Amino acid sequence: MSEESRKRFCVALVGRPNVGKSRLFNRLSGTRTSIVHDRPGVTRDIVAVDLANGATLLDTGGLGLNDGETPAELRIAVEEQVDFAIAMADRILLVLDGKCGLLPQDLEIAMLLRQKGKCVTPVVNKVDSGDLENAAYVAAPLGFTEKTFAISAEHNRGIDCLEAEIFKNLPELNNGTESLLSMAFMGAPNVGKSSLANALLGARRMIVSATAGTTRDAVSGDFTFIAEDGGQYPMRIVDTAGLRAEGKMNSSVEYFASVRARSAMESVDVVFLVLDAVRGLTKFDKKIVAETQAAGKNLAIVVNKWDLAERAVAGGALPNYDDLTTFRSSFEDALRRELFAWPQIPILFLSAQTGENVRAIGSTALRLRERSTQKITTGALNRFIGTCLDERPPAQKNGKAFKLFYALQVSVAPIAIRLYCNAQKLLEDNYEAYLRRRIIGQFDLGGCPLRLTYISKPIRGHVANEKI
Repeated sequence: MSEESRKRFCVALVGRPNVGKSRLFNRLSGTRTSIVHDRPGVTRDIVAVDLANGATLLDTGGLGLNDGETPAELRIAVEEQVDFAIAMADRILLVLDGKCGLLPQDLEIAMLLRQKGKCVTPVVNKVDSGDLENAAYVAAPLGFTEKTFAISAEHNRGIDCLEAEIFKNLPELNNGTESLLSMAFMGAPNVGKSSLANALLGARRMIVSATAGTTRDAVSGDFTFIAEDGGQYPMRIVDTAGLRAEGKMNSSVEYFASVRARSAMESVDVVFLVLDAVRGLTKFDKKIVAETQAAGKNLAIVVNKWDLAERAVAGGALPNYDDLTTFRSSFEDALRRELFAWPQIPILFLSAQTGENVRAIGSTALRLRERSTQKITTGALNRFIGTCLDERPPAQKNGKAFKLFYALQVSVAPIAIRLYCNAQKLLEDNYEAYLRRRIIGQFDLGGCPLRLTYISKPIRGHVANEKI
């Protein structure tokens, strides 16, 4: 975890399944980050949100999941994640169900929290009507000395009083000077996104399982990346649920998980599309690439599980390839042919399992951020586009040809270039694609979205004072 995250005041929501932790989390954070569903065990990983008041709020999976409904491997992993959240937290909100009262699981969780020596505030949820003060006595048998709060997260009852108590006297946060670089791992289920996140974080921060669909919420973790030159850069990883085409989703949980994943994509600086080295690129992966670029996000491709490819080549399972270098070159060429509409996207070959080349993710994220925030001088831009037009003049339409008067960069991250011309309708799509490829190559913009906009017949002198 980064220095910044350690200095933030952490509040963790803990309790058995289906007591309303995720709904309360969303209410306190003012977001719809955690998936809310009546099915127990929907939340599995820790879901974290940094609040504007300087606190970090943690949502956790339910303790005491039913063995019959949840594989033992996942149940144990969820409990490990809750232990991690408890260790991080300065304050615990023990969430109880006011409708059904205390259950044996609640007593066991209360005993666990007392053993940890944490500050625990009991919160009786689902008090949708009646007197909140009387409902608070549900938690009396647990014996905690902190004041108990009765609330209804669904109907926003008692939330203001709870917030005033848990966020009072917050320590001052030292944010430092280096801006946080955020990245999201996206891709199909079971390509190793959570394993990659854990490899970078240096901890089992995300639950990893062979069961597809283990990650459901968009889960984040912070770390400090130390570059080759010794520079230290705070970064945030967002691990997202595996994405499927809409027609292949099996439940409403999968649908809402995909919504969270796409929302996470729009909130970060860099997206890493994770592929399985065995399966390669799919039609749906190409759709994710298109969505990422349309959203104006930097993009790199991560080919994970490269250790499996190494073993396959070494074992003779790929007889058409004499060595790994040849196979890798062929693999990359095939990827670039499929992604011809998005030229020069960085492609990383690595293994979360062995740690091979995982550091390249941090280096690539930094490089993409630098590329997408560069300012191209107007002179250099116009000279180069002029060269492109001379080398390959646009085709004529009805005896008229597209003419460029002036080009100007008007924004960064994403980089947008405005072209002042005689008539945009004269420019064919394939010629615009040609210009885009040339500009990306000339100014080292591979992986950065490039937007070209047009102004036909500009007013003389209009562009002289425009700046990025």
